[in-house]
Amino acid sequence: MGQSQSGDHGPGGGKKDDKDKNKKYKPPAPTRVGKKKKTKGPDAASKLPLVTPHSQCLLKLPKFGRIKDYLLMEEEFVRNQEQMKPLEEKQEEERSKVDDLRRTPMSVGMLEEIIDDNHAIMSTPVGSELYINILSFVDKDLLEPGCSVLLRHKVHAVIEVFRDDTETLVTAMKVEKTSQEIYADMGAPKGSFSMVHLAQPKQ
Repeated sequence: MGQSQSGDHGPGGGKKDDKDKNKKYKPPAPTRVGKKKKTKGPDAASKLPLVTPHSQCLLKLPKFGRIKDYLLMEEEFVRNQEQMKPLEEKQEEERSKVDDLRRTPMSVGMLEEIIDDNHAIMSTPVGSELYINILSFVDKDLLEPGCSVLLRHKVHAVIEVFRDDTETLVTAMKVEKTSQEIYADMGAPKGSFSMVHLAQPKQ
């Protein structure tokens, strides 16, 4: 009798094992232990809302449908905004961004020699000579040895040519043309000087 009781599991033992096999895996519910996560900012705004319950059931289907409708509305709104925005305004905005990127400190130099269409030798106001690049949008017809050019401060590349080099503020101390007169021509002719004697030279 003792062997029969220990060897047999009873009439209901096999059904219990079948029920355990048919059970589906359910993910555990998220814990709320610890510091609460931040729900603000761009990262939180771009995330999709949490759908409950966590088990696989048809209760989540309406919630997923609402999320899908919201994403479709957002996509349609963004598409309409792009179509309504004029092309000229978009180009002007992009042009202003490029100008902001190119707005760096600049300096003035003098072109000494042109090597080729893209390179030249320039002298700085401190007296040093540099081998520099010429940007593509610079008018090559205005470049000539001795002209003043505008340079980028970081890479010393030519970005503009000064057309008028007779600016008084720039060339105030520059000798443009030497005088042909000599010191003898500036003096008075002979015979115009006379000696003046003192009445009381000892005093």
